[in-house]
Amino acid sequence: MNALAELISRAGREHAARVAVIDAERSFTFAQVEAASNRLASALCLVYGLKKGDRVAVLLPNCAEFVIADFALIKAGLIRVPVNPRFTGAEIEFIVTHCSAAALITCSAYAGALQSSRSLIAGPRPIIAVDALPGVSDALLWRDVLEQGAEKTFATDTEASDGYMLGYTSGTTGRPKGALTNVRSRWAMLFHTLANEMFVAEGDVMLHVASLAHGSGTKVLPLYVKGAKNVLMPKFSPGEFFRLVQTHRVSISWMVPTIVAMLCDAEDRVAYDLSSLRTIIYGGAPMPEPVLERALAAFGPIFVQIYGLTEAPQPDLVLAKEDHLPDPVTGKRKAVGAAGRLATGVRMRLVDEEGADVKPGEVGEIIIAGEHVMTGYWGDPLATELTLREDWCYTGDMARIDAQGFYYIVDRKKDMIISGGYNVYPREVEDVLYRHPAVAECAVIGSADPVWGETVQAVIVIRSDAEEDPESISRHCAQSMAGYKKPRKFTFVPALPKTANGKIDKKQLRAELAAAARQDKLPETTV
Repeated sequence: MNALAELISRAGREHAARVAVIDAERSFTFAQVEAASNRLASALCLVYGLKKGDRVAVLLPNCAEFVIADFALIKAGLIRVPVNPRFTGAEIEFIVTHCSAAALITCSAYAGALQSSRSLIAGPRPIIAVDALPGVSDALLWRDVLEQGAEKTFATDTEASDGYMLGYTSGTTGRPKGALTNVRSRWAMLFHTLANEMFVAEGDVMLHVASLAHGSGTKVLPLYVKGAKNVLMPKFSPGEFFRLVQTHRVSISWMVPTIVAMLCDAEDRVAYDLSSLRTIIYGGAPMPEPVLERALAAFGPIFVQIYGLTEAPQPDLVLAKEDHLPDPVTGKRKAVGAAGRLATGVRMRLVDEEGADVKPGEVGEIIIAGEHVMTGYWGDPLATELTLREDWCYTGDMARIDAQGFYYIVDRKKDMIISGGYNVYPREVEDVLYRHPAVAECAVIGSADPVWGETVQAVIVIRSDAEEDPESISRHCAQSMAGYKKPRKFTFVPALPKTANGKIDKKQLRAELAAAARQDKLPETTV
């Protein structure tokens, strides 16, 4: 039996005539998605000989073919390997090679990246292209592959322990690692999402602005099985977001904080009818408090924050809409800066270096247990052993919990700065910096110091209508934090490097700063 496949097919039958997926100007009914996914699944298994457990890399923008491929791989018992569209040719090659992908599904948008790696296009694996793929003469066209399959219901029997997805980390600490989740994990994610994060009704419409290869892709199935509609946005822009919300009466969206900030600052927001939008879920990176304040003022209390990671997929913590509301007595929002409370179905502890639970209010490393947690890193037993210990997943995120059960993520364990024997958590400093009116973006890192061991360095992008004024920013910090936490060095840059998932890439930032320092091109101000 393949219970996930049956769930998908049941939705295809029960909502057959309804629109399931909208992709640019194209729309697909539930019946069409069901038929196409059956065709692809049967072709992969019966024509091209793929077997249960084989890995299939999916390198596509947000499009209907991504959804169809996802469902087809579930039906075929194949392991989906989503490849972030922002990855370079070398990163794509590493992932496809590392997992020994048996097939690759892609399109012409990535022809250049594929051509830069001969091993990707010269190997024995079939390459299925949604459209003509320049430079790849033996690529199989999507429509031809589907014609070789059958529309009738297709499903390979699977067990709960069989692999479902191999999600590669963004690689900020080295080579990306492939976190393998299984069928049991996907069931848990489905229920966790519906029970904690999105209370989906048949009339709901979700607009996917973030890549389906990342967090937004985990929301497609919960919408689909409830008979709701998925609207896919291939490339984000605030104006297009507002247009699609108005056109399709969008009720739900998921995005990273950077996109929330862009929507708040978009001047044309007031020109559109956004009254249908009742839920914006955000996560994937810390949300600066000033940005959240602007978002609540612009859109109202429609926000839900979630916390999760590739190794323990979201949601693990949820900050509900009501947690964003001001207290009726004090007028202030409760749990300001919190990541949320524990999601139903998830176990979490905060531990010290020895693995012992810390006291309430103290900072410890988040460790997570539950059926949604990965089974391990693909081909990396040492990393698996370090991360999974006695059924607990060690996240590397440092947090504390208050008496009401709200978790506050302080920072990444590896990013902690030790200055004069004191622990400094960069995120705490960044939250203060973001409150200065001149700061558009910032990142706080440790800088080697002969006296203190490390000193706090702030790398800042100034708003376009402001000027660099390290003295003003330093005074601002001094009013809100202890002296040892205050940045001593300020570096102003035009932009901060980002990972493929939109997070500030501190590893790359440190490398760029080091390279600039070697060339004596690093303007630093010491305060």
